[in-house]
Amino acid sequence: MSIDEPQHAPDDDVVFRTPVRRLQPPQVADEREALEGWLDYFRAQVVLALDGLPHRALRRRVPESGASLVGIVRLVTDLERTWLVERWGERGGRTPYPFSYVDDTDAPFRFSELDDPAALVGAYQEVCEKGRDALAGAESLDDAVRDDRRGHIELRWILLHLITETARRAGQAQALREFLMASEDPPPSR
Repeated sequence: MSIDEPQHAPDDDVVFRTPVRRLQPPQVADEREALEGWLDYFRAQVVLALDGLPHRALRRRVPESGASLVGIVRLVTDLERTWLVERWGERGGRTPYPFSYVDDTDAPFRFSELDDPAALVGAYQEVCEKGRDALAGAESLDDAVRDDRRGHIELRWILLHLITETARRAGQAQALREFLMASEDPPPSR
């Protein structure tokens, strides 16, 4: 192999199978249950977009300088950790990131070609569980936490922010999935 040839992981042709089951958001619920239910729904949608695709497709940036499906998983992992685990759960504390970034301009979308999609999804699920634990300790959506940039932020705002950001990324992941499926020969089954 020459220096100019792209590096390929030994698992490039392995098809990813998601450990997440399809969810439906609650149709009848109080405000908090509805917000948490919609967040869980979009969390699952992000991971389900990876199901049935080979690892090489999950790592592919589309367009070539843009996002990848594993990059999206890293981004939503960082969102969850930042908002629910650190800002809400630890009231501003910092936890070490499982990913290391060299240049943070598009940090969440940068990854090693050898990153294991299952490990990235596992890290996301672990952070989501920590977020659920942090939410369980909240008495009310009106509870607030101090934020250096925004002042006081209510839990309601944090949940709405996470829902909108995760929904955006779920849509982006689905669009990438459709592009990647069309470019695979033959298209993988879901």
